[in-house]
Amino acid sequence: MAGNGLEVLTEPKAVQPPAETRSARPAASAKTATEAAPTTRRRRNRKETGERPVVERFFLATPTASGDTPSLGREIASEGEAIVEAFKAGVNFYVVLEFRPRAEISSSRDPVLKKEAIKSSTLSS
Repeated sequence: MAGNGLEVLTEPKAVQPPAETRSARPAASAKTATEAAPTTRRRRNRKETGERPVVERFFLATPTASGDTPSLGREIASEGEAIVEAFKAGVNFYVVLEFRPRAEISSSRDPVLKKEAIKSSTLSS
């Protein structure tokens, strides 16, 4: 290349180490500056949201009940007991949530219907 008086210098290429094998999960040090750290999500508990806990009630189906209309039989104290008793009797069981409707006046002066959970105090056996 001596014809134009300019000399082109080429630098020898640096030897690069062989590429590392990638695992399914990148190492913590491999994070780039553009990657955001994972955020943790916190669940609100019922006290923070102002909701009252809903009480579930468990009932065995009557043995002669058809699948069209639920027919509630004996009330059971817990879900575990309801599963066992329903299995023994060869029937289904139902979970019932009871609510009371109440009206509140919103800021736009319109009534808003809300539901309020009913807390069961006794079980009928």
